[in-house]
Amino acid sequence: MADEEVNPQLEVEESCKPQCVKAWLEYQACAERVEKDESGEAHCTGQYFDFWHCIDQCAAPKLFAKLK
Repeated sequence: MADEEVNPQLEVEESCKPQCVKAWLEYQACAERVEKDESGEAHCTGQYFDFWHCIDQCAAPKLFAKLK
């Protein structure tokens, strides 16, 4: 088991989060607005996907570089 493969995705994604602070703050601000919304129609799907798009853009080159 000494050669057990480790998936680096979570570590790489975590290292990308500081680069995506703006998108995260926009998502948090939206989440606060949604909590106050009484219509039940508000959502933060766009902001959520914007945050993960930022993470993916940062992480993808690093992850593909680790492929054998």
